[in-house]
Amino acid sequence: MGSGEGNNSNIRFMLRKEITIKYKFVIRASIISFLGASLVACGASLREYKKFANAGQEYATALDTLLVTSGNYAVDASSEKLLSNRVEDTVKDREEMYIEITKQDKQWLMLIGRMRQHTDLLKRYFIALENLATSDAPTQAQEVTEDIFTQLNNVSANIQGNPLVSDGTGSALSEIPKIILSNKITGALRKELEQRKETIYRELAIQELVLELLTTELKNDLKSIQTNQEERLLFRPYTAADPISDADAWIERRRNILTMTLSIEALNNASESAKDFKEAFQLLLEDKFTIARANELLSEINSLVNIAEEIKNN
Repeated sequence: MGSGEGNNSNIRFMLRKEITIKYKFVIRASIISFLGASLVACGASLREYKKFANAGQEYATALDTLLVTSGNYAVDASSEKLLSNRVEDTVKDREEMYIEITKQDKQWLMLIGRMRQHTDLLKRYFIALENLATSDAPTQAQEVTEDIFTQLNNVSANIQGNPLVSDGTGSALSEIPKIILSNKITGALRKELEQRKETIYRELAIQELVLELLTTELKNDLKSIQTNQEERLLFRPYTAADPISDADAWIERRRNILTMTLSIEALNNASESAKDFKEAFQLLLEDKFTIARANELLSEINSLVNIAEEIKNN
């Protein structure tokens, strides 16, 4: 293996380990960003909102990176599976397996692509809500909100229709609470939220559902990649008759592969975090979410910006 290829492999292994440790925190922070604009309606100052909005933009990028990486893991895991079965399969079996696994990969990639759109539109919608609350031209602000929400509905319908998600949407969306708006919310913003508050909550529930699926898939993919790469990159070269050409590289590769899933349990609470912040949205609109708590979350966001930057740089 050339030095360039070895370096690329090491970077990918480092990225996998970093994400297993940090993934749930980035998910939490990205969802916080969706909620930031609603703080205006619940008594937070515009200055506080802008802090959230700025951090939210950075974290939208971080979540987008993680969604793309999840797709890469899915493809890598299935590629390892194809390679591991290739020797024993007939040509016909190989053709059928390749077609079937590639079909599954495309379903995951389609879902991840729609989730990227959904994430961006939710962020834009909450920014539009803030504009609706502060604009001196509410009619124009309402038109922007309407356009974003129309796009969000279309993307959401596409996500719910994906075969990987469709079986679980019924139960996930069956218990949408009745949200009682705070009397502090007035004017055009109140009119907008009266019409769509439960629908927004539903979109956050869809995010929770899909993040749970992606988290489970990511854990399975990492374990599959670990198992197959241990066989292909460690065991076979070690037991082969020829000597290992680069012993130091083999040692480093072995460490990376065997420790790949050490922190995989950190992913278990990712969907639970999504649930927590979905419920926080309800508390925000009902004026039960304190500014002190908002500031705590803002501090957490700022500290996690560095994590997102590290992941992107790797």
